[in-house]
Amino acid sequence: MRQNILKVTCPNPNCSVELKPKCLHTVLPREVVVRWESARCESSIAGENKTYCPFKDCSVLLVNDGGEVVTSAECPSCHRLFCAQCKVSWHGGLTCEDFQKSKGKTHEKEFDNMFLKLAEEKNWQKCPKCSMFVQRSGGCEHISCRCGCHFCYGCGEKWMYGHVCNKR
Repeated sequence: MRQNILKVTCPNPNCSVELKPKCLHTVLPREVVVRWESARCESSIAGENKTYCPFKDCSVLLVNDGGEVVTSAECPSCHRLFCAQCKVSWHGGLTCEDFQKSKGKTHEKEFDNMFLKLAEEKNWQKCPKCSMFVQRSGGCEHISCRCGCHFCYGCGEKWMYGHVCNKR
């Protein structure tokens, strides 16, 4: 595994049978079998179809299934937005080219400020539990955040049965 060798053959010099992870699950630790199977699966995906979540604390493998061209994408694991074209955190309001030109000139704090300004312009609400911004695309004021918190999109207060929004 450490040497990234995915094809393992029988140790008997007279045998060339390839060993599969599922055949060795009784003698190998579960974590090794899972890593081995994941590595074998990942190696079967063409390089141009692979991308990884750009956030260092996530880096989950994402597969481009060849559908329509995607610009912004949400990682299914960490749920953060990123640019599917240039593989960096989402830079809404800037083209990939403009973002790349501004790298080094613009600091993360400036991008954070740009995002906060966009959130304010779009009236996005923050979840009172996890503080993630939420954009409502339709429906009622009752929001169910991915963290499990229920809150009012209008006033940001936790949702209780019979809630009356205090913003109206």
